[in-house]
Amino acid sequence: MPQAPGKSKKVPTKPAAGAAKTKTPKTNVSSPPPTGTVGSWEDDPESAVSLTVPIPDLSKPPLAFSFPAGGPPPAIYAHGTYEFRYWATAAALRRGADYWAKRVPLSQWHGGPSLQVVLEKDFDLDANYDRTALNFFYGPGVMGTVFTCESADVSCHEMGHAVLDAFKPQLWGFANKEAAAFHESFGDISALLSAIQIPSLRTAIVTANGGNVYTKSRLSRLAEQLGSALRAQDPDLAEVDCLRSAVNSFNYQDPATLPNTAAMSCLSSEPHSFSRIFTGAFFEILGVSLTAKAVTPEAPTEAELLTVADDLAGFLVQGIKCSPVVSNWYAHVAAKMVIAAQADPTYSSIARGVFVGRHILSLQCASSLLEISQVKSLEAAAEPATHEPLSIAGLPASQYGIDGMLFVEVASEPREFSVTSAGFNAEPVAPPSGTAAAKAFVDDLFMRGQIDYGTVVAPERWLVRNHKTKTHALVKVDGGARLERRFFNCGLCARGVSR
Repeated sequence: MPQAPGKSKKVPTKPAAGAAKTKTPKTNVSSPPPTGTVGSWEDDPESAVSLTVPIPDLSKPPLAFSFPAGGPPPAIYAHGTYEFRYWATAAALRRGADYWAKRVPLSQWHGGPSLQVVLEKDFDLDANYDRTALNFFYGPGVMGTVFTCESADVSCHEMGHAVLDAFKPQLWGFANKEAAAFHESFGDISALLSAIQIPSLRTAIVTANGGNVYTKSRLSRLAEQLGSALRAQDPDLAEVDCLRSAVNSFNYQDPATLPNTAAMSCLSSEPHSFSRIFTGAFFEILGVSLTAKAVTPEAPTEAELLTVADDLAGFLVQGIKCSPVVSNWYAHVAAKMVIAAQADPTYSSIARGVFVGRHILSLQCASSLLEISQVKSLEAAAEPATHEPLSIAGLPASQYGIDGMLFVEVASEPREFSVTSAGFNAEPVAPPSGTAAAKAFVDDLFMRGQIDYGTVVAPERWLVRNHKTKTHALVKVDGGARLERRFFNCGLCARGVSR
């Protein structure tokens, strides 16, 4: 019988026999919105702040969800139960999808009008998006089993991958370190902006720390429970108080100069690690802009936080839509965001200042954006968003054990104007060619052990590492092999967790 939620209780180390089985999903049929309420979390189970929300309409267009068939009836269930997780995940995903559907806008997901949701796919500390479904797993935690679907931070992150894939699909197979990292950053930004839609959480954030939003808080700490579970296995797999934090001091560096893996206290070219540069910049812009826009800077209101977050989300969407797919993707999105904000000098100057301070934009580039924006309007720049397929390049592949060439998608869209990031000496960093950036990306995948060789390469020529997650696979084609992305995952099983 449904119970009123209280403090989170220790859950069994294994789910109930029926709960762990993935049921065959069915597409939800559109119907009148249900009435009543369900229980959820504001952000993450480790924070344990309960939330009661109206029953989410999973069939709501344009971004509908297909949950496991035969799900529990909507009600307020006890924490630690399958029924609670079902509706907590549904509530978080509906909130996030409704938010982005108004701002992109989208007519459907990449794969169609409804996106499958698998709540308990297998035993692992992971979650991923594979273009057909959001897949969530369960694994060992500090206080019992961790179910990744239960955290709104995780579910809205994975949904962010699906949103970005729906309106910038070229980034899916693009062999480029910055593009892969940006996908992860957008997922984290999606979690942040989805959380800001909750009035009680906004109020808690603006009343803490003297109204300073750009500081460590429940909002900036992403996936605390999963971070704790990973640190219990290996302290290097998560940050000190969460999985990833939106408050950090990382500045842009050419990813080709970084190690391919490192402890989360350091920066590497691994996508989840490198993503923190852009996420940190976005969150810093949010905090500085809120102080600048608030009627009382030292005491911003929750309504002002919502307004500023919505404005920045709009600039981000415009920046993504208007940016050509090029090798130095971070700099182009940042530049387009600055141009998108040009009608408001407060926003545009703060965005320029933060992006320059983070070395995402060089001083020379930032100073030229004003002149560029005066000559070329944002609306005109937005017109070429045609989603044309990227060019395919063949890389010499004998070092990977492949006979012939390895074919990958590379940056091929024309640059509208020169955009550069900066090095430590503040000098512009020349963007690499599309092929050079692709080779660096592929080298990293092989060295991190994230390639499924399949039957393309003889087993005795494989490079084997203790990395269970294979984000990419080799597909045999005439003249060699093609690199194919399988999914974007949340980065949790960097070492792999097996039964």
